Amino acid sequence: MKQLDVCGLNSPDGGHSCMNCWVKQFSLLEGLSHEELKVLDSNRGTRHYKAGEVIFREGESSLGLLCLRSGKVKVSKSGLSENDAIISLNKPVDFLGLEALILEQNYCSTATALEDSSICFIGKENFLKILNGNQNLSLKVMALLAKKTTTANERMLVLTQKHLRGRLADALLLLQKEYGFTDDNKTLNVQLKRAELAALANMTPANAIRILSVFAKEDLIETNRRKIIIKDLKGLEKISQLG
Repeated sequence: MKQLDVCGLNSPDGGHSCMNCWVKQFSLLEGLSHEELKVLDSNRGTRHYKAGEVIFREGESSLGLLCLRSGKVKVSKSGLSENDAIISLNKPVDFLGLEALILEQNYCSTATALEDSSICFIGKENFLKILNGNQNLSLKVMALLAKKTTTANERMLVLTQKHLRGRLADALLLLQKEYGFTDDNKTLNVQLKRAELAALANMTPANAIRILSVFAKEDLIETNRRKIIIKDLKGLEKISQLG
């Protein structure tokens, strides 16, 4: 991240503020007082990222709270397989790198925009000041971190215990759960490169392409370049359950 951008000095945000932000009602910030929001807003900026642009890298220090205002983001980690493994998918209004911020550690993963995205940045000191003085917010953060841990453990079981077919079916179901369908109610509302889909399922791109082809022949899905059309959701769920 660029120091000037995250401090809000060179990142005009069109007049947005924590006080009038419509997304706060769906986030950790819901329920904060006007004065608390004012403190958070005093050192807040917005930065826009193009698809494929890195938001933060593994090993960098956390400078504040990052809220995904719009777009889609993947979080990946190196060393889990031959390629960087995608460990989570994010959508508005998820908070990115929260663990590093709370534990005051460097980021243990890398966040990258899957499509054009906007990120709100709230200064570390301001957020921790409000967190320390607001028991309800502290409980929300603890619950969110516990949920993240549970989800990560469940994903690890999927990636280590299921066969290739089960892992790819599970990856497609995860994409549907996180991002839903487009207006046709059958096309996944996200477009991934085959290498990204493989990273999500912890397999090589060659295996991902091969199994996608098999799924298409079984009339479970249909592909059109990066678009994936789900034709038999229950069939994918059965494959995922069988592992």
